[in-house]
Amino acid sequence: MTKPDNSDNHELQPFTDAGISVGELSRRTGITTATINYYVRFGVLPAPRKTSKTRAVYPIHFERLIAKIKKLKAAGLNLNGIKQIINGDPNSALADVLPTEKTLPASQNASSGPILLPDFLEQSGLDDELYDELISAGLLRRPRTGPNGAPAHDRRDMAAAKSYARLTLAGIGYSVIQRHTEYNPLSKAEALFLAEHLNEATNFTEKTQPTSLVTAFDAIRRYLRNLELDDAFPSWRNP
Repeated sequence: MTKPDNSDNHELQPFTDAGISVGELSRRTGITTATINYYVRFGVLPAPRKTSKTRAVYPIHFERLIAKIKKLKAAGLNLNGIKQIINGDPNSALADVLPTEKTLPASQNASSGPILLPDFLEQSGLDDELYDELISAGLLRRPRTGPNGAPAHDRRDMAAAKSYARLTLAGIGYSVIQRHTEYNPLSKAEALFLAEHLNEATNFTEKTQPTSLVTAFDAIRRYLRNLELDDAFPSWRNP
């Protein structure tokens, strides 16, 4: 197993070098400003130097810290484990050994369980502004309480977030995406219609479990919707 690299623990001595804005740090590291701010609140990164009520200066060496955080995440550690290593906690079970993803317990495995907010933003491709707008509009559920009280989402939220990100990547503006709220009555009606199907079912087998019936219902609704789309936008299959 690999020993954790504690050679840059001295980097936690902040503000000994020139500073940059959170936007510039985001650009250089490829992670969102919301993720950076959350790392600070969670204690993975030390606090930046405040220059006003709304502005702060981030030391340039934060780039190296964030690169190390990314490396540890790729090894399968969650933020609690990363925090212990970055801060050089001598009482940490991770202080002497950096486990591989296969040796991590379920709570440490990044592929299972709640998805902490920084990971959620990074994996979904949402920027912090769009994320806040989707939450405010009710188009994405508010985060629940995850490990150690940290905000977290689940896999269903992730699937929706990636879909919103894909729409924006295609150039679809938020003014159009927000109109999904206009169809909430339709979503509710469809959910009630689905519940009617489930209540009507009496023969449950391996192939007709409720989750399978939901999948079948979704396939039918998608099929019928696409038939309508063929008339409304005939070239959608061959742009």
